[in-house]
Amino acid sequence: MAEFEGPDVTPEAADDEVGGGRGVRRRRRALVLVMAAAVALTGGGVAASTMIKSPAQAAADSEPPAPDVLTAAVERRVLTDSVVIRGQVSAGQSVDVAPAGGGGTTGAKPVVTKLPAKVGDQVQAGQPVLEVAGRPVFALHGDLPVYRDLKPGATGQDVKQLRQALKELGFGSDGDPEGTYGAATKDAVKAFYAARGYDPLPATPDGDTQVSAAQEAVTGGERALADAKDALKLAKKHYDDAVTAARQQAQAQAQAEAQQSAAPSAAPSAGASAGAATGTGGTGRPAASGGAAPAPAGESPVDGARTAVDTAQKQVNRATEDLAKLRGKATDAKAAAGPMVPAAELLFLSGFPARVDTVAGRIGGEVSGKVLTVSAGALVVKGSLTVSDKGLVHPGQVVEVLSEVTGLKATGKVGTVADTPGDGQPAGAAQGAGPGGGQNPGPAQGAAANGYPMVVQPDAPLDPRLAGQDVRLTVQAASSAGPVLVVPLSAVSATADGRTVVTVYENGQRRRVEVTPGTVGGGSTEVRPLTEGTLKEGDQVIVGVKDATGAGAK
Repeated sequence: MAEFEGPDVTPEAADDEVGGGRGVRRRRRALVLVMAAAVALTGGGVAASTMIKSPAQAAADSEPPAPDVLTAAVERRVLTDSVVIRGQVSAGQSVDVAPAGGGGTTGAKPVVTKLPAKVGDQVQAGQPVLEVAGRPVFALHGDLPVYRDLKPGATGQDVKQLRQALKELGFGSDGDPEGTYGAATKDAVKAFYAARGYDPLPATPDGDTQVSAAQEAVTGGERALADAKDALKLAKKHYDDAVTAARQQAQAQAQAEAQQSAAPSAAPSAGASAGAATGTGGTGRPAASGGAAPAPAGESPVDGARTAVDTAQKQVNRATEDLAKLRGKATDAKAAAGPMVPAAELLFLSGFPARVDTVAGRIGGEVSGKVLTVSAGALVVKGSLTVSDKGLVHPGQVVEVLSEVTGLKATGKVGTVADTPGDGQPAGAAQGAGPGGGQNPGPAQGAAANGYPMVVQPDAPLDPRLAGQDVRLTVQAASSAGPVLVVPLSAVSATADGRTVVTVYENGQRRRVEVTPGTVGGGSTEVRPLTEGTLKEGDQVIVGVKDATGAGAK
């Protein structure tokens, strides 16, 4: 077996080597103990320093961290924004058609018998838009709402409007006085109805009978006058005969007296003979002859004939007066008779073509209210502004109109903005219905009662499909009237007593300034300080604070 042979080592050397290793180990152990003691002393010092604080430090450490104030500068500029509101497209005139009664026919049940137009259809002048109980409702041109039946003999502006509307359709009535429903107007009404396939209603149910009776009375009066004139002619003849006879008798008497004067001895008998010859019977009065009526006792034939003539003349005068009255009644009866235009059969609109906006009725349904709504005139858009938006919107600004339903777009300009809140309905726009129904205005569209009404005038005529639609209105580049003091909305707050304030931060100090807010737009608002000079451009106002951890604005 082989043996390992190393260097020779003596016992003494071995002892020295072992002793040296032990010394190194002792020195290393001492160093570790010193380092551990140092660490322990350092940790104890740090711990002691955290445990021992001055009173000021302790009070400071007990408070929350100081907040970081966020501020923004007050600006003076024109406040701009795009105002978006809802609007309603409507025409200049909107009329609810709600005829009552049987379309002007007494006793007829008010049932819809025809609905020739549907929603969106155009309506032309003279066209029937509805039929109730077989009677039409015609659309005619005019601004004055119907309020009464128009009958022969009527006068007024509504009659003038009817005649003008018919004339525009080719049915003139120039033969009548202005504003009068006369014979020419009756002829025009008859022709208009006939052209539309209808018969006009008579003004009075028994008008023709009354005219016939009046004409017969006139005929009787004419005969009575003719008889009176014949009697007067005969009485005058009798008078002429009586005068002639009296003249002849006077001449005979004069001759007899002359003969008696020539023969005095024969006077007694001659006188008697003369009386017999002259026919006076000795009275000296002429006797009646020639068929004349005998004169009353004590009255000569001439006087009697004169009285008869006077009596006959009175009869002629009275018959003439009676005939004039009868002819006047006949004229009135004839004037009152003829075709009428019931209020229930008229619908006056300001312009054509008109449009059917809604149809609420149905064929066979009984009329109990609005049957359909018709609009006329150019389409406009009406909206309503809030108090804050009102300051941004001014006449002339560009407006974009969008219908989300149809996708149709249009542009226009702000026409008017009301100064006071309201519904935007012009005063006096209400239209009453005449007897038997007629027309009433539709409700005001697109303007809330508590807002400021705004009207948009389109740049070009709007598509008829937009009529009656709810649309979105975007007022482009809306702005305040001029440069104003502007702060972020977050800078404005309210105090416990109801005041509106902003807080100015200057040199680490806070100062409240009471303000009146104004126009709002783009996240900013106009402010007007109650005390002049307390707020100016460039001032820093507090808009929020940030906690010490940087968690964000509060």
